[in-house]
Amino acid sequence: MDTKSSAKGWAIQAFAEFIGTAMFLYLAVGGADSVSRGVAGMNILGQSFAFGVGLMVTAWAFFRISGSHFNPAISLSSLITGHISVPKFVLYFIAQILGALLGVALVRGTTPSTESIGQINTLMNGQSIARGFFLEFFLTASLCFVYHMVVHEKNRSTFMAALPYGFALFSCHLFATRYTDAAINPARAFATSVVARNFTREHWIYWFGPLTGAIFAAALHILFRFLDYDHHNAGIDAENQAQYMRAQGAYYGDVNTTTFAGHSNHIENEVSHGNHIDNSVSHGNRIDNGVSHGNFVNHGDQVNQVHQTPAGTTTTTTAR
Repeated sequence: MDTKSSAKGWAIQAFAEFIGTAMFLYLAVGGADSVSRGVAGMNILGQSFAFGVGLMVTAWAFFRISGSHFNPAISLSSLITGHISVPKFVLYFIAQILGALLGVALVRGTTPSTESIGQINTLMNGQSIARGFFLEFFLTASLCFVYHMVVHEKNRSTFMAALPYGFALFSCHLFATRYTDAAINPARAFATSVVARNFTREHWIYWFGPLTGAIFAAALHILFRFLDYDHHNAGIDAENQAQYMRAQGAYYGDVNTTTFAGHSNHIENEVSHGNHIDNSVSHGNRIDNGVSHGNFVNHGDQVNQVHQTPAGTTTTTTAR
């Protein structure tokens, strides 16, 4: 890819992070602010749901454009694991901060002016600064690690990575809202403080806690990759027994991939009417490469062609 194309791609991705972060925090902060003014017993559950679902829907929308970080901690962790470059990290960071400011400002601008932004991060219920720091550290590390495993480790469920990503944030908020108001995102903590014009003395922990947690998650992900974790559960993404056994055999070197069969035949994808099937079955014949109409084909090694003569007799020609 030439420099011009690369720059254009980065600009599009950074713009997606800007819009996505703004949309995420508009839905999350606005929703959490709304439910926090309702029934007291529903506050934590409602706020957690607002952030989890807000992230889920926006992450799904922008996933194929930018990867849907929407959080400097996710971007920092991705930088350390080598999934984004330093220039892209800088672009993402700026886009996320500006997007967060826009999203929270829109909450202020579209709700009654008599109501203040209630999502400022502060320590509550006797939570000490040290405990608050480590709570933000471990929860952000958990969120980042989930992101690495469902997004960066490509598998059959990667296309729905927004689901575990959103539910992970939901779980984090369900735990921490009562104690630190659950930032788990420096951009979110900064934006709500700026718009509300209220920086608490412990604001720094909402930067250092999540960012150091992101570094820890990156180190953990690198460790698992170093240990070749994916080889110790070979075939986990197999569609059927044959694929699973092939994957196991490739790793252990002693697995007979023909062990699993149906009707005394080797199975690739399915068994139908007692025929050997690799890709599909047509007219009750054995098929490896999708050849039908009475021909037996095994990767070009042997072909038995059946001809019907006018007299009704059958002739067979064998070619190798």
